[in-house]
Amino acid sequence: MTDTSLAVIIVGGGRSRRMQGSDKLYALLDGRPVIAATVEVFEAAGTVDTIILVAADERVAYCQALAQERSWRKVSAICAGGASRSHSVANGLRALQGIPAAYVAVHDAARPFVSRELIDRTLAAAQQHGAAVPGVPCADTIRRVDANDQACETLPRDTLRAVQTPQIFARALLERVYREQHAHLASFTDDAAVMEAVGAPIHVVPGDYANMKITTPTDLAFAQWLARSGVAHVRSQRNDGDA
Repeated sequence: MTDTSLAVIIVGGGRSRRMQGSDKLYALLDGRPVIAATVEVFEAAGTVDTIILVAADERVAYCQALAQERSWRKVSAICAGGASRSHSVANGLRALQGIPAAYVAVHDAARPFVSRELIDRTLAAAQQHGAAVPGVPCADTIRRVDANDQACETLPRDTLRAVQTPQIFARALLERVYREQHAHLASFTDDAAVMEAVGAPIHVVPGDYANMKITTPTDLAFAQWLARSGVAHVRSQRNDGDA
């Protein structure tokens, strides 16, 4: 039987530099911290076996208490983040050592509206192709600019995708690529870029516009409105078999 077990590294080790002094991951969303809302989507997903939570160093103890308070069953480890996003993922991979998983998903803690359908769709593609990421068509026209901020090229919008998470990979592939690129991790903005650096092919699946990333105070206010209004449903902790 093919091993389809999935571990998820939820990355929340950043400093929220664009949040004007507040920490987006611990603001309340539908009565829970954003980071809890995100974790509990994966807690409820039947395809997810294990969760590794990566938090800012000063938030590790808080997250450990939160995991106990909210009875997170799948969270196997909570570890501190690194100097960059990719260093935080590397710390998550180290925390995963000794825990069985054939595939690894990496997800931004600041994306609490991820759906189980998107998780399953991306996992199915990763099982077929080895590496898969969700992406949505760009709604805006994208222009390249030069060093003087002069527009020099308009990129064809139909070939562009705004890439989201979860990004899912065969575990052996992800671990090998991270070992090979260890000295260059600070230069990558996501795991697909780490893969591209070694020429690994990446399959793009249809993403979800509701799967927004909370980055700025405006994003947080919009996410809180979405949660209150019910337009985007922030999923509560439920058993794997629940609808």
